[in-house]
Amino acid sequence: MKEKIRQYALKNGAEVVGFADAGNFDEAPEGFRPRDIMPKANSVIVIGKALTFGTIQSSNKVVYTAQGETVVQSLDTLALKLALYIEELGGVAVPIPTDAPYFHWEADRQYGMGILSHRHAAVKAGLGKIGKNGLLLTPQYGNRITLVSILTDLVLLADSPLTEMLCPPNCHRCLDACPTKALKGNGIVEQKLCRSHVSTTSDRGHELTNCWNCRLSCVSGIKK
Repeated sequence: MKEKIRQYALKNGAEVVGFADAGNFDEAPEGFRPRDIMPKANSVIVIGKALTFGTIQSSNKVVYTAQGETVVQSLDTLALKLALYIEELGGVAVPIPTDAPYFHWEADRQYGMGILSHRHAAVKAGLGKIGKNGLLLTPQYGNRITLVSILTDLVLLADSPLTEMLCPPNCHRCLDACPTKALKGNGIVEQKLCRSHVSTTSDRGHELTNCWNCRLSCVSGIKK
C-alpha cells in the first residue's frame, strides 16, 4: 500500500515523497500536531516539488515569484488528488494547505504558523534536514523543494530519518547573505526582520518576492 501511494504521487508530479508516523510529533506545539487536526491520523505523507535551478539563479523577481506560486498551487492540487486516491484505497485522508492561510498570527512580531510544519514533517519522513537558513535541505534538490502534507488513518511504515550531513557545520554563507540578519544560524528565522525585506510591489501593484538570498547562497542549492 505504501509503495503504491508513493508511486502514484511520483507519477502525478511529486519529486520527493516520504512517510512519517503521525504519533511522532510530541515536540510540536499543542494544537499543531497531526492528531490535533485529524484525531485518527496514523501516518503523514509529505510530498515536494522543486523550483528549477535556473529560477533560483535568476535575479528577476517576476520569474521567482511566478514559479513559486505555480509550485504552491500544483502541490495543493496534487495533495487533494492524492487524498482522493487514498480514500479510493479505503483510507481517510486530509490534505494540509501548502502555505496560506495561517492559523496562528502575531501581528506585533509578524509571526505566523501554519497548522502543521511541513518542514519538520519532511525531516521525520526522511526527506532531508533543516539547514541554518531554516529551509529543508534535500540530497536531490538542495533547498529548492516546496512541501505539502497529507494525513491519513492508514498505517504506513515511516521512512527512516536522513543521516547524511547536508548543512556544513562551518558554513555561514546564508547568514552572511541575509540583508536583514533574520537568520539565527539554528534553523530559526526572525520573521519580522525577514518580512521587512522579502516582499515588494511592482509599479502596477503586483506583490513580488524581493529576496531569496537564503536559497541562492546555500551550498546545497548549487547544481552538481
